[in-house]
Amino acid sequence: MTTGDLTKVGTVIDAAAQAGANDVAGVSFTLRQDRPARDEALKEATREAVSKARVIAQALGGRVVRIVEVQEEGFERPRPMYESSMNAGLMKTATQTPIEVGSLDISSRVQLIAEVEINL
Repeated sequence: MTTGDLTKVGTVIDAAAQAGANDVAGVSFTLRQDRPARDEALKEATREAVSKARVIAQALGGRVVRIVEVQEEGFERPRPMYESSMNAGLMKTATQTPIEVGSLDISSRVQLIAEVEINL
């Protein structure tokens, strides 16, 4: 089941429980168009990796000559935060299943190998 209306998520979970579902799992929240956010996270991770390489090179008394290799580490989709006590007993109460408002943090990790020239 997919919905773009976050105000209905609790109602949908409650309806499933009332229809006989005794296990609600795999609720996830994603951005519909996450490419711009993922690209920005990747750019920032790359800038950070290059900056760290330069700091390390300077600490060694040298400079970065070139970037030899760059690899993006595994991308992990953010996990939603919601109340953990969602069991069948709680779902049968008269109140709607609470869905907490939060944020999705998109992050990226980059590993690079830099060639450093050291002036001894």
